[in-house]
Amino acid sequence: MAERTLLTNARVLTCSAGPDEQPAGADVLIEGDRVTRVAPRIEADSARTVDLRGATVLPGLGDAHVHLSWPLDFVFDHAAVAAADPGPHMLDVAAVTRTFLESGYTCVIGAGTTQPLDDLHAKDAIDRGLVPGPRIVPSGPMIAEVDGLGGDGEMMEVAATAEDLREIVARQCDLGVRALKLFISGDGVVPEFPSDDVYMNDEMLLAAVEEADRHGAFLTVHARGSASVAMAARTGVRIVHHACFLDDEAIKALEARRDDIWVCPGLHYLYAMVSGHAEPYGMTPGRIEAAGYPLELRSQIEGMRRLRESGIKMLSGGDFGHQWTRHGTYAAELQRYVELAGMSPVEAIHTATRNMGPATGLGIGQVREGFLADLLIVDGDPSTDVTVLLDPGRRRAVMKGGKFAYVNPEVYP
Repeated sequence: MAERTLLTNARVLTCSAGPDEQPAGADVLIEGDRVTRVAPRIEADSARTVDLRGATVLPGLGDAHVHLSWPLDFVFDHAAVAAADPGPHMLDVAAVTRTFLESGYTCVIGAGTTQPLDDLHAKDAIDRGLVPGPRIVPSGPMIAEVDGLGGDGEMMEVAATAEDLREIVARQCDLGVRALKLFISGDGVVPEFPSDDVYMNDEMLLAAVEEADRHGAFLTVHARGSASVAMAARTGVRIVHHACFLDDEAIKALEARRDDIWVCPGLHYLYAMVSGHAEPYGMTPGRIEAAGYPLELRSQIEGMRRLRESGIKMLSGGDFGHQWTRHGTYAAELQRYVELAGMSPVEAIHTATRNMGPATGLGIGQVREGFLADLLIVDGDPSTDVTVLLDPGRRRAVMKGGKFAYVNPEVYP
């Protein structure tokens, strides 16, 4: 018989209702790795009972733009990480996976590794119970077009033709990669590759999507400009990162795929850059202005309004790991959605919970019968103040697959 756990005296934010849902008093019954019932005053004599004393239970959070390769002390030196001794480097990766889990994040989608097998090694170690960490949809090395950003091949795999790209996708998938990250636009922080550049073409992306589908994988893309976003949408890409500029053509292409495409903005990263948080690390105001980031930030905020009006779903994912977007501050992305983009706290939380389920194909993101018992237990009400999710002192515990994966030693010594 499966192990049973009963969480009592809880306030439950199910993330199964609308954007104005408030936590309601309820118990949560877990059997094995699944939630089997959510209701007031559940009787379950044979279950282990845990009295939460009024704490809030919500689904474990997810991040859809994750670089596990970037250590806790990462600044901006990708080459140093790539050249690091693989043994100590994997200990850095393990520290990052632990930080995600202890921050309430029970699922992450990889967005590119710096050492090729980082995500795959981390996933294997977590699945074997060797190290703590979230569920991982693993990525491999990022993939660039020969004339585009990353096309020098120093940090990314490079394709010149559709056949090249198909071969790279097949090879990564054979290793176990399930989220393949392509660079199809530039990035203003590298001035010679501006954000409105477009790399690759429809033929290449269609080939990559077809090959990924054949392996049960999917594509994610770095796409900042409108033309690259439109290309991603019409060719079958699943997750579009950034989407800083959105014209009518891009919105129309996204609308046509609104049931199977997600936009992952990375709003906090832009906010932190423009607000000067990166200045102590060499990102001077002049460099930020030259990158065009102030305009991108304004454009992205407006674009998120258009996405919401068009019913296009978003995923939280913040490109975290730089010292100005430090590991462990992942919920700052949700904070920006509320403060800058006008979402309600619960609408923002949905981008890290309910929307993650269909995007990953996993039964996650809701506190509901039949869903995986990946849960976050916090003091306070994140439906009225999303910054509750940023405070380590309010984090009581994290459950993953029906088991307590992290218990705050300051709360339960």
